Amino acid sequence: MLKVEPANLIFDGLRNIELPPLARPPVGPFDEPTEDLVLWGLRDYAYSSIAHIRTILSGLMDLAASGNQPTIFIVCRHVFEWNMLSCYVGQMMDQYLKSLDWRAAWKFLLEVDTGNSWIKKHGSKYWNFVDPDGVPNSVRIAKLVKAYEKHQMGVHGSEDVQDSYGYLSEHAHANGACFLSYRLLNGAEVSFVEAPKVHGFPSVLHASITEWLMFTHGLLGLGKEDSVKLQILTIIKQLAQTAREAQG
Repeated sequence: MLKVEPANLIFDGLRNIELPPLARPPVGPFDEPTEDLVLWGLRDYAYSSIAHIRTILSGLMDLAASGNQPTIFIVCRHVFEWNMLSCYVGQMMDQYLKSLDWRAAWKFLLEVDTGNSWIKKHGSKYWNFVDPDGVPNSVRIAKLVKAYEKHQMGVHGSEDVQDSYGYLSEHAHANGACFLSYRLLNGAEVSFVEAPKVHGFPSVLHASITEWLMFTHGLLGLGKEDSVKLQILTIIKQLAQTAREAQG
C-alpha cells in the first residue's frame, strides 16, 4: 500500500475547504471592543491562516515533485513558524476569553494581524499616510518559541522546539550547512555537484503541519465557528485513521 504522508493528506483536505466571507460587527475603531468583534477577529485569523498555509503547501508539493530539497527546508521553516504562532495565539486568546477581557483580546489580535516592524521603521519613506506610532511591532519569534515549548511540555512531558527549529534554520540561513548538498569529497579533492533530488519532506514538516491543524481547530472553537471547524475535524480524523492503518 502506498504510504500517505500527513502533509499531503492535510493539503488535499485544506484545498477543498471553501472559506465563507465574514461580516465585521458594527464596532467603530474608537468604540470599546465587544465579544462579537473579538470572535470575528479570531475567525478572521484562522481563515487567513488556512488560506495562507494551503497555498504554501501547494508550493511545497511542487518542490517535492521536482526534488528541490534545499528550497523545501527554507519553506518548512516558514510553516514551523506559523505553527508556533497559532500555538501562541491559542494560548493567549484562551486566557483573554476566559477572563472576558475583550479590550486586551482585541489589542492582541491587532498586534498579531497588523504588526509589521518593517512598516513601523521604514514605511513612512514610501507612504506619507503611515504613522509609525500607530503600527504595532511584529510578534517576536522568542515569544512563539516559548509558547510552543510550554505546549510540548504540557502534552508530551518534554520538548524539542529549539532542536527542530534550529535544524530548519541552519538550512535556511546563510551558512555552511547550505553547501553540504553540493560538495563531493574524495580525499583532498572537493568536487561540486547538483543537490540530490529528494521527492519528499523532512519529518519535522509532517509533525508541525499536523499540530498547526490541531491549533487551528482549537482557534475556530474559541471563535465559536462551526462550518470550517467541522471540515478541519474531518481532516484530523483522516489523519488518525491513516496512522492506525499504517500501524497495521
